[in-house]
Amino acid sequence: MSELLVYKASAGSGKTFTLAVEYIKLLILNPRAYRQILAVTFTNKATAEMKERILSQLYGIQIGDRDSQAYLDRIKKETGRAEQEIREAAGVALGYMLHDYSRFRVETIDSFFQSVMRNLARELELSPNLNIELNNTEVLSDAVDSMIEKLGPTSPVLAWLLDYINERIADDKRWNVSDEVKSFGRNIFDEGYIEKGEGLRKRLRNPDTIKEYRKQLKELEAEVLEEMKGFYDHFEEELDCLLYTSDAADDLKNGSRGIGSYFRKLNNGILGNDIRNATVEKCLEDAKNWAAKSSSRYADIIALADSSLIHILEDAEKLRSKNNLLLNSCRLSLQHLNKVQLLANIDEEVRQLNHDNNRFLLSDTNALLHQLVKDGDSSFVFEKIGTNIRNVMIDEFQDTSRMQWGNFKLLLLEGLSQGADSLIVGDVKQSIYRWRNGDWGILNSLNDRIEHFPIHVRTLATNRRSETNIIRFNNRIFTAAADYLNGIYRSQLGEDCKDLQKAYADVVQESSKKTEKGYVKVSFLEPDEEHDYTEQTLISLGEEVNRLLSSGVRLNDIAILVRKNKNIPRIADYFDKELHYKIVSDEAFRLDASLAICMMLDALRYLSDGNNKIARAQLAVAYQNEVLRKGLDWNTLLLLPVENYLPAAFLEKLEELRLMPLYELLEELFSIFEMNRISDQDAYLFAFFDAVTDYLQSNSSELDGFIRYWDETLCGKTIPSGEVEGIRIFSIHKSKGLEFHTVLLPFCDWKLENETNGQLVWCTPQVAPFDGLDILPINYSTQMAESIYGDDYLNERLQLWVDNLNLLYVAFTRAGKNLIIWSKKGQKGTMSEVLANVLPVVALKEDIEWDEECYEQGELCSSEEEKAKTSTNKLTQKPEKRPIRMESMRHDIEFRQSNRSADFIQGIEEEDSDDRFINRGRLLHTLFSAIETEEDIDSAIDRLVFEGVIRDDEKEGMVREVVQKAFSSPEIQDWYSGEWTLFSECAIIYKEKGVLQTRRPDRVMMKENQVVVVDFKFGKENPKYNKQVKGYMQLLSKMGYENITGYLWYVDEERIEKV
Repeated sequence: MSELLVYKASAGSGKTFTLAVEYIKLLILNPRAYRQILAVTFTNKATAEMKERILSQLYGIQIGDRDSQAYLDRIKKETGRAEQEIREAAGVALGYMLHDYSRFRVETIDSFFQSVMRNLARELELSPNLNIELNNTEVLSDAVDSMIEKLGPTSPVLAWLLDYINERIADDKRWNVSDEVKSFGRNIFDEGYIEKGEGLRKRLRNPDTIKEYRKQLKELEAEVLEEMKGFYDHFEEELDCLLYTSDAADDLKNGSRGIGSYFRKLNNGILGNDIRNATVEKCLEDAKNWAAKSSSRYADIIALADSSLIHILEDAEKLRSKNNLLLNSCRLSLQHLNKVQLLANIDEEVRQLNHDNNRFLLSDTNALLHQLVKDGDSSFVFEKIGTNIRNVMIDEFQDTSRMQWGNFKLLLLEGLSQGADSLIVGDVKQSIYRWRNGDWGILNSLNDRIEHFPIHVRTLATNRRSETNIIRFNNRIFTAAADYLNGIYRSQLGEDCKDLQKAYADVVQESSKKTEKGYVKVSFLEPDEEHDYTEQTLISLGEEVNRLLSSGVRLNDIAILVRKNKNIPRIADYFDKELHYKIVSDEAFRLDASLAICMMLDALRYLSDGNNKIARAQLAVAYQNEVLRKGLDWNTLLLLPVENYLPAAFLEKLEELRLMPLYELLEELFSIFEMNRISDQDAYLFAFFDAVTDYLQSNSSELDGFIRYWDETLCGKTIPSGEVEGIRIFSIHKSKGLEFHTVLLPFCDWKLENETNGQLVWCTPQVAPFDGLDILPINYSTQMAESIYGDDYLNERLQLWVDNLNLLYVAFTRAGKNLIIWSKKGQKGTMSEVLANVLPVVALKEDIEWDEECYEQGELCSSEEEKAKTSTNKLTQKPEKRPIRMESMRHDIEFRQSNRSADFIQGIEEEDSDDRFINRGRLLHTLFSAIETEEDIDSAIDRLVFEGVIRDDEKEGMVREVVQKAFSSPEIQDWYSGEWTLFSECAIIYKEKGVLQTRRPDRVMMKENQVVVVDFKFGKENPKYNKQVKGYMQLLSKMGYENITGYLWYVDEERIEKV
């Protein structure tokens, strides 16, 4: 029977090797099997690596390359085939794949779902040429802006938005909520909202739903508070009757801190379990614990306690826990109600914008396919892909979302039912993408069977990446950390956290190395009088780097990993200014780090807005200093005209440049400013021009739009850092899948829970009246534990524990030779607390002396000489690197981009002619219609030249000559003086015999109760023209205008005829 094979592959255990072997094994058994295999992973980089690995190893096996021997041995063992037979089959399979490459399906999970969606476009009523949009943030931002722009006085959205603003003002927060709404709006892409939110969206179509729900919960909240306040009032009344002549607090035991404090808290709506303290327990046990021994009414108070006070306290305690649950549930449920209503509108706006722009969000593909598969015939859905997939291989399975798994599960079952095995590879401990909907619980819950097919789980237990000491340290630290967190869970809930135990059950790895090498150091720092914690960490980090370099570790072999991107600039700045070491990071290779690109953007800003003096000055300084190497300072620039410092060609062609298409404009700027003279810009420029090309696929050349796109999105795009010499610095998330000789991990003290401020959990209320809405966003906090959302709280806490422990695991397992960590001493609720509690356990097992400030194991490993690899495998040989330069090649061919050129030829708006603008009269007519005042003549002609209407110098000369002669008349000069209110080519709509008609005079001018109608004519005199102008005058008269004069202007004859 076919089976699902699950490989649990801890860090460094040869996951890619295993996947490639399994793929190649299928090809050896059937060289055309690649047509029926779908291998999916999560990044384009991993996809390229997997394809390269499969092809190169097939070739290596075929030619007998020694680097492919391990693959060959494993395949021989598992297939039982002879070596020569395997070599021949590998060659045949490789030949088939190279000649049928499009059927070789190793792709990202997103590209696979995209191909399914495109094949299902008709069934989903989508356009077959729809655009797949990757940038959710940009779409969301546009949707919120669009929603706010549409607000009218009667719009219910305005009312909800004002409620939200008032709510924020009441909480002393800023009223400008656009960013907060956009931030909250990201929840529409959360699978929790997508999957469970359909019912909520339906309910919210009724604009009163939220209002009624809030009213119901507010009433319940008031009822609970009133009930608990009643116990305080009753308590006070009883005391007042007895102690009306003295201060009651002095007569009760412990005064104001005693039992009176409990009742005051009830009165103030504080009902948490922590208010039942030792004082309350004692007062419930014995009436004597109510009275202060020094009180003159000691016996009376004891008697009162016996007769009524203890009963009031007992009754309050009976209801407090239940009412606390209700009160917390009300408060948590009400917290985001205004935003929930807005969320539904944002969701609707996003859908509308996508429809209008023929766009489909990549993030929606999973949801739509999930719905389709759930509602319909799954076999039909996957038949539409156009391939018969039998074997499915999923890499990085721990990052799969529930919806993705739901979609893939059907494919797996289809293949299994046909007798084909499928394969899953993953590691729960490396699941760090929950914010992208990744769910480690899926892999963690795979047990013995998937429906009626068996699951065979194998663990890859040997680590080939790290030295023995590092492997042993990680084995012990993560076993102890899982035990420590499980201990907290057990102490609170009285049972083991089985999911956590199972997730880390396979953490122990074996070493492939025989020698015990490797170095680990963990330091706990605390601020002193001179330096705060951050400064202490940076100083210690610098000292450690100096020690590493002096011990023979190369700069390129050191990687610094950080939890948060915001720490990267701080570290890079310290290393640059204090230590003068080069730091290599994605941040350093952003497009906005390129001087040439920043110069282009300053030029675009200046072209877009001639008054932008800052952009102009920045451009001049960059040109003088970086291109011409003049060493100009800002003071000189401020004192002298800035135009003296910009290229003459730029200043002469300003108007022409403003009219150029974007791509050609950027090339022209590169040439004018001689940017080829700036060193080390080529990689940035190639990436930038590629991005501009992509942008222009779906956007216009309009400058302001591109500048906005640059500021919001493109400036942050990075280019690969390549082989640049320097210390690497990454976020832990970006380091996943990589390995480094030496790993430095500063600021290892992130929170164990709630690392993200305002973190939301989508909960499904099961209890009335809270179930009036299907799902609700609840702020993650300990308050959830004492509410109807208690189970959601425990689940989210576990998720956060595993998320943050996994981040630690990923960071620790990147190290090959040296692992050095810094944390903050005495920091509770963070990774610092976990390390401080588990390191003594590790030290004891390793028989290492432990002090509270430092743990050290092994000896520092220096860098080794890189051996030049010689391989007979052409597909694994690294290409020779050659320098390339960006150059601007001028050409003599002139391209003119215009949508109007086609109009001219097709005769748009001229039903009686097919060659509009080709004849001279129509060309001149269009020109004269475009001229409003005499000053517009040159720009109107330039525009027609640019748009391809005037196509040669001879025609341009003729046009200029006609215009010059025409405007020599004083009467014409008056008409074009700018003193008249002008209506050029404006349509007059009127009804004739019940049918709407349109007439369009060439020029209507008004000034001081005079109305002048002018029609230009470029041919010979014709009586029907008079009738035409009279018709215009009659229509204007019917519209209520008086003093109307009409003229026919025979331009060629230089004659004006009054009608």
